[in-house]
Amino acid sequence: MDELSLLKIERANWSILLDTQNFYAAFQAYNIYIEKLRNINGFSDKVNNEIQLSKKFFQLKLNIFADKFLNEKNYAQAVELYNYAFKIDNKDINSIKNYITCLEKLNHHDLTLMLLKYLESISANNPDALKYVYSKYFTLEHYTNALETMKKYIAIKGEENLTAAEYDDLGIFYEKYSNITHKRIDRENSYHAFAKASDLAPEVHDYANNATVIAHTLGDIELARKYWDRILKINKMNNESKYYYSMFCLRTGNFENWHKYYDGRLKKEHDRPYYPELKNTMWNGTQDLSNSTLLIYCEQGYGDTFWIWGYMPRICKLAKNVIFIVQDSIYDLLKDNEYGVKVYSKDTVNSDDLIYDFYIFSMSVPTVLKLDRNNISVGEGYIKPDTELINSIKNKYFSDNKFKIGISFKGHTSGNASRNIDIKEFLLLDELENIEIYNFTKGISDKEFEIFKKNKVKNIVNDFKNFNETAAALINCDLILTSDNCILNLAGAIGVKTFALFNWAYELRWFDLSGDNVIYYTNVKPYICDDLDNWQSVMTIAVNDIKNFIQSKQESL
Repeated sequence: MDELSLLKIERANWSILLDTQNFYAAFQAYNIYIEKLRNINGFSDKVNNEIQLSKKFFQLKLNIFADKFLNEKNYAQAVELYNYAFKIDNKDINSIKNYITCLEKLNHHDLTLMLLKYLESISANNPDALKYVYSKYFTLEHYTNALETMKKYIAIKGEENLTAAEYDDLGIFYEKYSNITHKRIDRENSYHAFAKASDLAPEVHDYANNATVIAHTLGDIELARKYWDRILKINKMNNESKYYYSMFCLRTGNFENWHKYYDGRLKKEHDRPYYPELKNTMWNGTQDLSNSTLLIYCEQGYGDTFWIWGYMPRICKLAKNVIFIVQDSIYDLLKDNEYGVKVYSKDTVNSDDLIYDFYIFSMSVPTVLKLDRNNISVGEGYIKPDTELINSIKNKYFSDNKFKIGISFKGHTSGNASRNIDIKEFLLLDELENIEIYNFTKGISDKEFEIFKKNKVKNIVNDFKNFNETAAALINCDLILTSDNCILNLAGAIGVKTFALFNWAYELRWFDLSGDNVIYYTNVKPYICDDLDNWQSVMTIAVNDIKNFIQSKQESL
């Protein structure tokens, strides 16, 4: 026998070790075997064929066992074998996909991403592999990578050959990407992709729904109307669609359908806030409350509770007794009230211990009351902080005679990030004379205000334990300059003059910001960006109005 034939007999060693699942020993024996083949005198095509045959056979066996362990969810064992296989052949796409799955399941996110990028690099002409890569990037929340990889996929496949589902994916990627870039063009690209998906498959509810949602964020009501008409024609609205459609109806002045569909939020299929199971019957506005107790349970953010509290005079005229369960930090502000409403903190009360006849979740109050443009306003000044607390805080923080401006630029909950404003956008206030600036945004360090050189910002809000103290401080200000957050609502509720800054595509609940107030609150004046995140476009106008307001106030003294 020649040297090659004698050596081939050793192939049985690592093959048997593989079959008996002695993988580490098999891998060592395999490496020794391949090295001996390479060192044969007079290396020939026969030797090379044996090397290639052995590689394929060894990798095939590894993948069979690795796939078995993967199916059994034994990811640690599977990843070891896929790693061996990868060292033998790092171009096997299916094996690499499974390797990525194991790394992801084992929470090796950095290695998952590294291997995903490698797979992308070797798949320039493989649309199926690129589709896998961009989907996986999206799952890992690497939206920029997802979008760029999908563009490569589209370049190979051609836009004219994309399916409706792929256009929908593209719309989702652009939507997530726009949350990173905050660029209008990316929102528009998202809309166009969703619209294309819906045009290709007009019978699919979700595609049309996605188009309407992005049209809303673009502030283009007519674009949204086109796809809402399509959804209504399909006549298969889920609860999520009912909620979004109700908000569209509010924005467009269709109050009747706002009333009809708004409770869809209580049963949304996705991103539904927590709602407790309450006993007795939900009040829908038709039941007589004159001899009954109504329980109102707060929902969503602090600002929503401040707004809904403005309807308590109307509710109290309908019901014999009213109970309002509010957020803990609001309890002290509302517990002693002129309406006779019994207030509880949801963090300390068990609703099952309360006696009541009907209940309603707070944000349904205006829809159950069938309010419209003519009677939806809550006015101003209906929340009254404690007088002694107002004076105490005044003596501590507001003792000089300068014009006092309170600022708030970020919400206290995650909410919609497009409502938040970078503190540097407020630097125009630093040019004003004879003013004091007070921060009402929680969790901001003093260091962030060091950019103000002339007018030092007093970061007082972190001293306050609850909204009773915050409200007492706000009422000591001459004016509040705020983004769309709970401070806007609280300032409106207590009646301090407020300038509210809205992004170019603002929340649908603000159905009319064309006038001198925001409709809900008569003391809150709106300022709207002329483009997405162009805060200076409104800040310049607002600060100029502050100058005029200060001047008129001084002239009246």
